[in-house]
Parts: sequence; structure tokens; C-alpha cells
Amino acid sequence: MFGNFTTDSIIADIKRRAMIPTSDKTFATEDFLAFINSELKIGIVPYVLNLHEEYYVYPDVVALEASKSNYAIPYRAIGGKLRDLFFQDTNGNLFEMSRIPADDKAMYQQTSLNSNYIYYYLEGNSVVLVPEVGTTATGNLVFSYFIRPNDLVDESRVAIITAISTSALLGTTTYTVDEVPTGFSTSITLDLLQAKPGHKIRKYDVTATNVNAVNKTITFDTDDIDDETEVGDHISFSGECIIPQCPTDLHTVLTQRAAARCLEALGDTQGLTNANSKLQEMELKSVALIDNRVEGSVQKVVNNRGLLRSGRRGRW
Repeated sequence: MFGNFTTDSIIADIKRRAMIPTSDKTFATEDFLAFINSELKIGIVPYVLNLHEEYYVYPDVVALEASKSNYAIPYRAIGGKLRDLFFQDTNGNLFEMSRIPADDKAMYQQTSLNSNYIYYYLEGNSVVLVPEVGTTATGNLVFSYFIRPNDLVDESRVAIITAISTSALLGTTTYTVDEVPTGFSTSITLDLLQAKPGHKIRKYDVTATNVNAVNKTITFDTDDIDDETEVGDHISFSGECIIPQCPTDLHTVLTQRAAARCLEALGDTQGLTNANSKLQEMELKSVALIDNRVEGSVQKVVNNRGLLRSGRRGRW
């Protein structure tokens, strides 16, 4: 569908590229999956992020809590780092936040949290707001980060949505699926995944309110899900998927990388050399497919840190 690979088709393509017979028992399915997931995270993801075209960006809105100044960076953030961080007031307006060195936090304790310029520093895997949040804090923190792609798993571990029904009265949304995977229950967390190109994580770590294996239905509180979820999308265990979460046009590049890993493991030096040569060609040509995502519009560059603009914004 849409030219993208699922777990079974990507493993089949690896076997073709590496000339591994179907009957060969050298590699189990788990071995192929380990190669694929490794190459996705050490090869494809850095390759995509280097283009700076906003792939993998995911937003999280976290409400400020009274007397709490320390907020954890979302654990699924690649490298534990943020794309950006904003303060959102009660009217929904966003204000840029400025990162300061931890050594300078004392200098910023005289500012007000109600001002439009909020400061923070990093401490471990958390952001710490300065000045400290008081007892009447309002508003939200809007985290923007690059989300880590899920691991590919056997297709039996993922449910495919075949129908959707929503109850406004109960505030629930029920998904009818092709099969309810063994282990799905209301005591674990699940991910909602886009199946079409984009392959984004719609919502992660969501808990179902009801799982019915007989009727093949999974029910969630409507407020917990993405209202853009559609028929054909997937429900998986948290952190898992069956379609590589990278641009569809790079799926063949991913299979080529995994095939090269197989040839390396087999000690096929000549085959590895040929595979790496082809991989280099594929990566070079694929840049034109995923870079410069809006060719007809030049991105506007604003010098927010310039002297004139800083003066207009009331530099501290």
C-alpha cells in the first residue's frame, strides 16, 4: 500500500538484495528485525535529521503546576533534546523561551513568570524554569522535539483499524480491528500510528478503556486520541510498529542498509562491497526526494537576535 514496506515485505526485500535463500536458517526473523531497527536509528534517522526539514517533529503540551519548576524532557525525544520550547498563556498565545547557562540562573530570578520572556536552563533530562514557579502558576509549556521512531516487530503484534465509531454521550471512541494481538489489555499502554506515508506517531502511551478480543474492538477515551486517526491506521504496543517510520522514499534505502549488514555478518566481502557501492548511490539520489520540501516558497529568515529586533521586544 502506497509503496511502503511492512515488516514481512522488508525482510523479503532484504533476502532478495543479499541473495539469501528463503530456506536459509542463518538468520531468524528476530535477527532481520535487529538489523533493520539498528540501521533505521544509526543510519536513516541521522541522515534525515541532517536535512533540517522538520521530519520527526512532535509537539507536547504540558500544563504548568503550582510550585513546580522542573519539567522532564519527553522520554521519546531523540537524543533527549528539544527542537524548541515555548510558553503558552491562557489565551493560547505562544511566547519564545530563552535558554540560559545554569551558572547564570541567579541573574534571572528577578524576572516575572507572567512576563512574555521566560527563561530556563537544562538540568539532566529536564528543563528548569527561572524564576521559580509560584503557587498560582497558569499556562503551559509547549515542547517541540524530534520523536524517536518505534521498533519494527512481527506483524502479528499490531492491529489494523477497519472501522471507527464515536460516542459523544460516553466520550469514547471504539476502533474495530482486523485482529486483537495477544497481550492487548487495559493495563498496558498503546500507540496509534499513521499507516499512510508520513508514518507518524499519532498518539503514544495511550491506555484503552476496553479491549474485546471476541468483537475485535479497542475503546479509548476520545480526549486521549488523535481525531485524525482513520481506517487503515495501526494500534500497537508502545514503541512498536510494522512500517518503518521514515519517509516512504527511504524504505528501499533502509532495506539496502540492512542487506549490507547481513552480507557483513555472512563474511561475504565482495557482496558487501557491491552492496555499499549501491547504497552510496541510493543515498545520493534520495536527497532530491526528501530535501527542500517546499520548492516554490523560500523560507523566510528572521534575525530574532539582532540588535534592532531585540530592542523592539524589550530585551532584558
